[in-house]
Amino acid sequence: MLLLKKPLEQTIFFILLSIALGVGSNFFRSESIPLLAQELAVSDNVDLNSEEPVLLAISIDQAKEFFDEGVLFLDARDDAYYDEGHIKGAMKNAFLMELIFNIEEKQTKNDPLVVYCGDPGCGDSEDLAYDLQNEGFTKLFVFKGGWLEWSKTNYPISGKR
Repeated sequence: MLLLKKPLEQTIFFILLSIALGVGSNFFRSESIPLLAQELAVSDNVDLNSEEPVLLAISIDQAKEFFDEGVLFLDARDDAYYDEGHIKGAMKNAFLMELIFNIEEKQTKNDPLVVYCGDPGCGDSEDLAYDLQNEGFTKLFVFKGGWLEWSKTNYPISGKR
């Protein structure tokens, strides 16, 4: 029998065992978790009246079109950034359950929602969109250009430019 006498050897053994069990059990799950995150599909031509669930990335042009159609925007950034400036009419981020409550005061989970962050490199908008999808929201759009791209245009904002 293998005897592990040193605490370091025991720690390494249990870490490797845990990794093997985790990856192995994920392999046999019917809804396994991907090992690498998948990039969101991008679309410039979205039908808001479709009944199909959707989670897509959108361009600035599509975001402006949604804005003009009255789609609700959600700012995934922290309060300080939101207070500095945000897309006009965008909701402020909050704790998830409070945020869901606030969204449902304005619309249903089946209505479209655009989530944005500070810039294309910010992942908070995607993370929040996935959280909202897990909570039953069905039409989620991530505006990857975010506040940085929007604020460079003459599109409507609140706060400082």
